[in-house]
Amino acid sequence: MLEYLREYAYKCEIPPEHFAHMTDWLLQWRKRDAGMGFSLVLIDFRNPTELGNVLGAKYAMELIKRVGHEIDTALRATDLLCRTHVSSFWVLLPQGAPDMVLQKLEPILAAARQDGMDVTQLRIRKLVIPGDVADDVTAAELFRQMQA
Repeated sequence: MLEYLREYAYKCEIPPEHFAHMTDWLLQWRKRDAGMGFSLVLIDFRNPTELGNVLGAKYAMELIKRVGHEIDTALRATDLLCRTHVSSFWVLLPQGAPDMVLQKLEPILAAARQDGMDVTQLRIRKLVIPGDVADDVTAAELFRQMQA
């Protein structure tokens, strides 16, 4: 069982509850320090079941796993990655612009496309804080907004 879990672990990955806590903490910190900002990126394969039907479930899961590892590899040591569900990846970038992640994502998506992944099923959302959200927003509200 531990080997299975290690196989799916990413170096920058933290559990969803810690990711939410860290996001809330940064939102509170931002209220005290006007110069502090961060970005939040959601990379979501909207319909992994359909992807599994087209490519085969095992191959689709391996492809999503590989994309996750490549996202993880592209991140800086200070960036955080959180995987929710089977196919949703959240990236928190302290003092970082989401375009950096999106730029690094392009070759990853090009390779996935060559392997048969329908990247039109991929949804990418980004928020820059401060700027894109109200001052009193919570992490839970941010996550709901990005998933809508």
